[in-house]
Amino acid sequence: MDVILFGVGQIAEVMAHYIQEDPNLNLVGFTVDREYLPPTGEFKGLPVAAWDNVTRSFPPDHVRLLGPVSYRGNNKFRRDRHFEAKDLGYQFVTYIHPSSHVGGAEIGENTVILEDCTVQPYARLGAGTILWSKVHIGHHATVGDFCFFASFCGIAGNARVGDCTFFGGQTGLADNLSVGSGCIVGAGTNLTESLPDGALAVTRGVRVVANGARRFARTLLG
Repeated sequence: MDVILFGVGQIAEVMAHYIQEDPNLNLVGFTVDREYLPPTGEFKGLPVAAWDNVTRSFPPDHVRLLGPVSYRGNNKFRRDRHFEAKDLGYQFVTYIHPSSHVGGAEIGENTVILEDCTVQPYARLGAGTILWSKVHIGHHATVGDFCFFASFCGIAGNARVGDCTFFGGQTGLADNLSVGSGCIVGAGTNLTESLPDGALAVTRGVRVVANGARRFARTLLG
């Protein structure tokens, strides 16, 4: 299956690596908004088409689209381009790494699930959702469209997450709780209460002690 990928940044570069390792997918090019076109017109040795002219370079009846693989604008950029692509007639690829387990779950189109993720039975992931490495989505959990979960997130059973919400790395959501649409959960934050739409949840940062490691090692580690 021939695939084009939306994006030419670091996340797209990583995603291209996964696609090129998949024997069922053939990455044939990229697309981005015109202002982000590389000067050479290529990325990773493949052609890059401007989004406003993408159908000429990559006709919708010849390729499928994945992405954008970006959380720009708290995922709203990805949402907007997804619906524009549908209007242009594109169908989408859903990428699931072979080391991940998603049996018995409902997975939306244009979704990315990287390695060592678990989506338990009866969970639902909406369209355009991205699970980076080692994310857990519990049973009967519901995740809306165009969410992004960084590595080591844990969403417990029967939890609910609204559209276009971002979870940073090493975050958690307790069972039966809900997080609204358009929220941001900062890295290392574990939620034990529900969040309304548009909320920001951030755990206070760690305390840094200058030269503390040396004193700690001398005093406690010998």
